[in-house]
Amino acid sequence: MRSDRYLDWQNAGNGQGVYGAVFSVMFLSWMHVPTLVLIVGAIVGFAIGKVIGMTLLGGAGRVAQTIYAPAAAGSYAPTHSHIDAMEAKGDFKGAAAAWEAVAVSTPSDAWPLIRAGELYLRELGDTGMALDRFRHARDLPGIKPEQHRYISQKLIDLYLGPLADEGRALVELRRLIDAHPGTREAEGARAAIARIKQQRAP
Repeated sequence: MRSDRYLDWQNAGNGQGVYGAVFSVMFLSWMHVPTLVLIVGAIVGFAIGKVIGMTLLGGAGRVAQTIYAPAAAGSYAPTHSHIDAMEAKGDFKGAAAAWEAVAVSTPSDAWPLIRAGELYLRELGDTGMALDRFRHARDLPGIKPEQHRYISQKLIDLYLGPLADEGRALVELRRLIDAHPGTREAEGARAAIARIKQQRAP
């Protein structure tokens, strides 16, 4: 499909490459350089922007891991860098399958399921698979509190967003409040419940 090809093109860093090319042309035009220099500048700007874009895409998972799975951060790069490479190349189906394989080999670790769920949600547009992976991760015994809060928010966003199930969202909001009292996330959950009730009021 055309939209799938566009997403593959965008996630390969090409969107940032276009921005880099446009910025280079604008800057060189302001300097009144010859047309040939403008063309070369656009090519160089595109290449620089593409590299930056792919670096940002690959680094997003590492930043999230530092926050939500700090214990594994030290071993992440040598162990799962091949999955980062798959994501950077736009092979999101392969990356999701690879994270699921890691989840099977480390059944007590919620992080691989979180990454798989994020790929299904953000890149593959499969909300059903994303929901399944997030719920499975949330229900793992011994899950870290910060991971549990993060996954709970993902589930709430799914129910309030693409799944359009306010009833389930309310259940998750109350569960979040009960599991993590006194946290910022619990306060946000209370505010969300109040908004939903207000919207439902006749």
